[in-house]
Amino acid sequence: MTTAIKQVWVKFLIKEGCIGTLSLIFASALFSCGNSPMSQVNLGLNVASIGEVQQKRQVDAEVYLRGKVENRAPFVGNAAYQIQDDTGSIWILTKQDLPQLGDEVLLKGAVRYKTIKLKDLAGKDLGEVYVEEIEQLKRNPAADKGK
Repeated sequence: MTTAIKQVWVKFLIKEGCIGTLSLIFASALFSCGNSPMSQVNLGLNVASIGEVQQKRQVDAEVYLRGKVENRAPFVGNAAYQIQDDTGSIWILTKQDLPQLGDEVLLKGAVRYKTIKLKDLAGKDLGEVYVEEIEQLKRNPAADKGK
C-alpha cells in the first residue's frame, strides 16, 4: 500500500513538473553556500556581535563570533589574533595556527577578562575582554575574496 502511494505522488510531482523545480532549488541552495560571504553564513549558530561581548563581559560564557582578522601576535606555545566586525574588535587567544590578515573567521570561544590595575590611576581597572578560542568553525582566506 505504501509503495502504491509513493508511486502516485512521484507520478504526480513529475507530471506537474515539481521534481525538476525542487531539484533545481535544492542544487542552487547546496552550491551557493560555498560562495556565500562570511557575513551571511551563521551555520545555524547564534553569532554574537563583538560589541555585545565586550559590553556584557560574561566571563566563561561560550560565544560564537565572526569577523575579519585585523592583527596577529605570535607567542611561544600559543598566539593571538584580533578580529573586527561592525561593532568593534576583540583579541582571540588560540593554540592553533594563526589565520592570515584579511581572513574572515567564524569561531566558538570562551569569554575571558584580564584585570590590569595601576596605582598611578587610583586603582582604576584598565583590563580587557578577550576570547579564548575553543574551535575555529570556518575560515575564508583573504585570497578567496576576489574569486
